[in-house]
Amino acid sequence: MAVGVVAVALTLAIGAGPAPAAPEPAILRARDWLASVQQPDGGFELARFAGFETPDAALALAVAGQPGGPWDHRAARGAIAAVRTNGRSALHWAGDFAEGPITAGQAAKLILLVGGPINANLRAFDPDADGNRVDLLARLDAGRRPDGSYGTFNATTFAVMALRVAQRPVPPSTVERIRAAQRSDGGWSYTGRPDVGDPDVDTTGFAIQALIAAGAGSSDPSVVAGLRFLAHRQGSGGAWRAFGQADPNSTAQAVLAITAAGYQAHRSCWRDRVAPRLSGLPYRSPTAWLRSQQQPDGRIAGPADLAGINTFATSQTVAALARSWLPPRRAPRVPCP
Repeated sequence: MAVGVVAVALTLAIGAGPAPAAPEPAILRARDWLASVQQPDGGFELARFAGFETPDAALALAVAGQPGGPWDHRAARGAIAAVRTNGRSALHWAGDFAEGPITAGQAAKLILLVGGPINANLRAFDPDADGNRVDLLARLDAGRRPDGSYGTFNATTFAVMALRVAQRPVPPSTVERIRAAQRSDGGWSYTGRPDVGDPDVDTTGFAIQALIAAGAGSSDPSVVAGLRFLAHRQGSGGAWRAFGQADPNSTAQAVLAITAAGYQAHRSCWRDRVAPRLSGLPYRSPTAWLRSQQQPDGRIAGPADLAGINTFATSQTVAALARSWLPPRRAPRVPCP
């Protein structure tokens, strides 16, 4: 049932850095909080936007179940399956969701965050083993447009990362689509157009990860410009902001982008290399800031909580603290003094 190419992709993803250690206490506490808010269908859609939260939550559970060392697909599947409500796990949710009219972007997220980590058959995706198999790669391919995009700009960046996990080539037009969307300040906006919308940290983080997943290196001009944008947007406390407030989701994506480029986010080396004018200024670790946002119950607090608590900040923080399955590819480690 497993697709061997997914295992190959994993070797490339984590082979560029040291073997990850067993999950730290902050990740385990986050896992326990996620388990406490699981919904009866096995999902984690607290914000009530279909497909928005559960893929990330499933990956967070998989990360929390890793024994340390190279990624263990069997442990990932077991860790997701072990968290159940009403007899259903996130694998049941993922199977049911995939059977619906999903977009290319949603198929990409299922590949990147659920199917890849458990080494599922992406051509016959059936994580809950109910006999209803879905070809996620066909769903992804069907969403590709003549300009190389896969729908929204974020969907396009996720598609590139999903193709990396599936060890399939990324269309050159798709890479060019991402490059062409970069603004003159180095950032990317949610619109995917260089002349429309304000640049944001999340989209910039996704774009950098996608370019590196497609084969770019740390010295790639688009990657360097994107990292420079992040360097100038980082707050003095180590976090990045969204809508004017320090935000764990934005910070997590920046950390993953920095990691993808071959740097260690808790050290200032990446900033000093891409933005020399900032060299010598005080630097606070973004991963330390993420840990500081953990509440007594294990969740990661964020400004979006004012509109209703959801799982997104907690799940993405877990991925950023672990830096194991994500980012899907890492450029060679950049030596720092």
